[in-house]
Amino acid sequence: MIKQNPAQIFKSESRGQLVSNGHGCFSTFNFGSYFEESRKPFGILHFLNEIIVAPQHSMKTVLEANTAVLILPLFGGVDYKDSLGNESFIPVEQIRIVSAEKGMSFELINSYEQENVSYLQIGFNAEIQDSENNLQQFHFGLTNKNQLIPLFEISNTLGFIGMYDARKEGFYSLKNNSNGIFIFVINGAFEVENRLLESKDGLSLSGIDSLEWEALSENALLIVLEIA
Repeated sequence: MIKQNPAQIFKSESRGQLVSNGHGCFSTFNFGSYFEESRKPFGILHFLNEIIVAPQHSMKTVLEANTAVLILPLFGGVDYKDSLGNESFIPVEQIRIVSAEKGMSFELINSYEQENVSYLQIGFNAEIQDSENNLQQFHFGLTNKNQLIPLFEISNTLGFIGMYDARKEGFYSLKNNSNGIFIFVINGAFEVENRLLESKDGLSLSGIDSLEWEALSENALLIVLEIA
C-alpha cells in the first residue's frame, strides 16, 4: 500500500535538469545527481524522465537496481542497444519494455541527421525473473481517441495511454484500492480531479478508488499509471 501525501502535483518547470551538448534529461522524480526531498519515488515508480537527444548523439543509462524500464518515443524514433547485445529501432506509437538486473546498461541513439528526438523513460523497481521474455516491444496506436489504451502490466502496476479531444471526459476505476495513481500529461492540458495539469506535469494520488478528468485542449495526451 502506498503511504504518501494524498495528492501531489509535480510541475514540469520544477523537474530536475541534466543538460549537455548532446542530450537533455528532465526528471519528474529524483534521478542521478538530482535530489529534492519532495520528489521521492511513488510506490514502485522509481523514475520518470523526458529525454531529448540531439542528432547523431545518444543517451546511456546504467541501472542501479533490478528495474523494469518503459521506453516511449514522443518525437522521432530511437535506436536501442544494450549491454546484452540486443538491438532494435523504436518508432513513435511503439513502446519497449526492458526488464533488467542491476548493472545492465542500455543506450538510445538518435540516428537522424538534423532532427532532435525525444522519449519518455519510466522505471519501476521490480523483481526480475530469469526469462527470455525480458524484452517486449509492441505497437499501441492512438487511432481510438477519448479512451484509455492498455500499455503494460508490471508487478501489479498497470499503465494506460489516451488521446482526447477538447472537452472530452475520461474515467478510471482502480483495480486495487490499496494502489496509488500517477498521471503524466504528455501533451496539452487536462483538469484531473479539479486540478489543472499542463504538458509534462504529473500528479500522484493515493487513498482513492477512481478518478475523472476532462481534456482542455485538442489532441491532449496523458498516461495513467496504477501503482502498486
